This record gives sequence, structure tokens and C-alpha cells, in this order.
Amino acid sequence: MEFNAVIFCGEGHNLSPLTTPGDSRIPKALIPVANKPLIEYVLKWCDQAPFKTVNIITSSKDEKLIEEFVKNYDNNRDNELRNSSPIKLFTSELKSTGSILNEIFPINGNENENYVILPCDFITDLPPQVLIEVYRGNSDENVGLSVFYDNSFETIDKKVLKTNYTVYSDQSNGNMVLLDMYSKDFVMIDKFLKIRTQLLWRYPSTLVSTKLLDSFIFFMNGKCRNIEDNKGIECNRNINKIKRDLARNSWKHSISKSTIGLFALPKNSLFVRVNNLPAYMEINRLYLKEQAKNNNNNNNNNSNHIVNNKSLANIGADCIIGEECELGERTTVKRSVIGKNVKIGKKCRISASVILDGAKIDDEVQLENCIIGKNVKIEIKSRLINCNVEGSYTVGKNVNIKGETLKNLSLDELSDDDVFYESSSSGNDNSENNEDGDSSDYDSDEGYDDEGFEDDAEGYEDDIFSR
Repeated sequence: MEFNAVIFCGEGHNLSPLTTPGDSRIPKALIPVANKPLIEYVLKWCDQAPFKTVNIITSSKDEKLIEEFVKNYDNNRDNELRNSSPIKLFTSELKSTGSILNEIFPINGNENENYVILPCDFITDLPPQVLIEVYRGNSDENVGLSVFYDNSFETIDKKVLKTNYTVYSDQSNGNMVLLDMYSKDFVMIDKFLKIRTQLLWRYPSTLVSTKLLDSFIFFMNGKCRNIEDNKGIECNRNINKIKRDLARNSWKHSISKSTIGLFALPKNSLFVRVNNLPAYMEINRLYLKEQAKNNNNNNNNNSNHIVNNKSLANIGADCIIGEECELGERTTVKRSVIGKNVKIGKKCRISASVILDGAKIDDEVQLENCIIGKNVKIEIKSRLINCNVEGSYTVGKNVNIKGETLKNLSLDELSDDDVFYESSSSGNDNSENNEDGDSSDYDSDEGYDDEGFEDDAEGYEDDIFSR
């Protein structure tokens, strides 16, 4: 059983200001975690399978940068792997998962083709073979497998995470079947959870969970593409509409139809979707802990950055430093990731922060729990705590700021429609910033992230899901 992997590179609205439009904007797929682009983790995961083809979907504005990275990555792959599992890049301006799939893989009635839908932002230590075997081990009635997970980081505020009402049932063979999904917003507005009596007749042992998080990993076979049989992937539908419609087929018809399996990842496995700033910080911290262990085991650390041959910067073992960086004397860096070509002056204090490529930090600057975008300039004696700074932003001298999001705004830019997605001030550990950012995702299907869904209270059959 071979699979075509399809990786969707979304807009990453919840990773603003890193993904905010501008000269230093970073496509979501290329946002670095421990100085490696997010999509590199996904591609390496795919190479473990390997899949029949690996297809990357992006928009035209991100095509050039992602194509450049993919070419470099592919050139470093094994020749046999390049031939058996080719990587293909597609550009699409369509706005839904279903329409994009139909554009890339036109419907031809072939039920032998299998697909796995993937986001560009997940990191896991669970190999793909585990999920493939689970899919294979499901009953023949299953035309798909939806993968869910539990939050691996207790420090991430639950309000940031998109948990919803997931309706499922345990089967006698030990597998689980996905039956329905509802957004928490819809249930709160409607004051109750709608569950059809017909569902309970067919699956009397139905369970409802509000803790499972959707990984956006979805295995499916060609039967999902057969619209005549089960109204599969229609051209204007996103992945959550597709999954929900297919899941309902198992109980809403008088004659038994195909089902969708549900698999919850083991709690002891690492799985995180880097689709918000708190998750971004936590996954970087996890890699910093691993870096510290490796450095301590090898009796090695990063304290080898010499400037003007006078003294050493004090760099902790729990730091990751990119190439061609300059760190001034008596500068201290702890629990931080520093990108390439970063210049840090003298007597600076950097703690628990992520600094992206090309940033310039003057003398006596203090940063604590900050995300500093590409090509940011921070002038002398500034102090930032719990701040996020958009790329190419300049922080003035002697600035003392806490819990702010610093962005490049101008009257000309503000006149454009929806150029900027948020302007609220918050730190990395806030919930308000991300909760506000999430709300925009419920209103648009743009960017084919398919991270959330909402329902139409007027009609049960017309429920609307959107990113």
C-alpha cells in the first residue's frame, strides 16, 4: 500500500508577526525551529516511510523561497530515495483542500490510490510507519484515518489550543471510529451539543472528547474521491468538511456506509503543531534542552565565540548559535536560539529568546523571553521582556518594553484590505493574542490551513467548516 503525501503550506496567521506581510516576512513552512525550517522536519518524517510521492502545495508569493529550500534539501537526499520518493512542488491559488487535491490529482475513479494529507508545521518522534500500520489494521470499511493528539506541553495555555467536541466510538476490534466534530464556539452559542439519535442507535457506546487536538494528518484512499458513491471530495470543501461528511456516512444512512477511523497518538510520544507562538517557543526550548544534554555529554559548549581576540562571550550549553555570528565581550546568552549572521554587541544579556537571521543588537541590550524577527535592529541599552518583534523593525535607544508585539505599520499599508492580521500587544505566554488570532481563522478558508471549523446553526446538514 503506497501513499502520495500532500503537504499544505498555509499562511500561518497565528505566527504573526513572523509571518506578517513585509520585506522580512517568513513563509510559515520556512519558520526556523532550532535553526531548521519547519518543513524540513516534515520532509525528514516523510523520508522515513518513504511515500510514493511527496507533493508540496504553496501559494505563488511563497513559491520562490520554498522552491529554493526544497531543491537544496532534495540535492542532499540519497539518490535511491530521490528516485523512489520524488518531491514535487505545486503552486495553487485555490482556497480549499478539496479543490487543490482535485487540481493536482484529478478524479479518475482509481480507488487504488492512497493519500496522506499533512500540515507543514508538525514535529514528532513517532515514525510514519506506525500510522501506516494503524491505517492498514483498520477494518475494510474505513476509507480514511484521522489522527489526533494530546498537548505535549503543559506550559501552553489551553485557550491557545483549538480543542473541539470530537465524537467517536470504540469498536470491538480495538479501533476507534470518528463520528462527528463540533467547534466549541458553536456549542457555546447554541447552548447544547447536537448529537443525532440515529448516531446513538448505530453506535450506542459513543464518546465525546474535548481534549483531543486535530493533527491535520489524514490518511485516505481513492474511495474518498468517488463523489457518486459517497459525496466525497467536492471542489469547494476543506479538509474538515471532508472528514466530517465522510464520518457521518457511517451512521446517517439506513444502509451501512464507509467509516473514518480515529487514532489518538500515544501520550508518551512527542507531537506538536507549531501553529502559534507559545508552541513555537516551547518546541525551541525542547531542542535547547537536548542541545544542553549533548554538550554536557561531550564536555563541549558554545563558549568559543571570540571577538577581537580579547575575551569570550559567555554562552550556555543550552544555546544554539547559527553560522557567522558575532558576539561582543562580556555578553551572556542562556537558553536561546541565535540564527545566522546575527551581531550582538558588548555586555548584552540574552535569555530564553529566539533571534532570527540578520538581527543586529547593540551594546548593553537585555532580552528575556522574546522572539526577534529577521533583520531587526535593537539599539543601545534597550530592554525587552516577553516581546515579539516583526522583521526589519528598529527598536530605539534606551527603550524599556514588556509584553508588547512590535510591528512595522504605516498609513499606506493600513489602507490595504486585511494586510495586517492583528495589532494586539502580548508576550509569548499570553492567551489573548493567540485567541484573537484564532478567531480570524474561523472566518476565512484562505491559506488552506484547515485548522478549525464552525457550524451553521440553521441546518444540521449545512454545517460550515472553515480554517
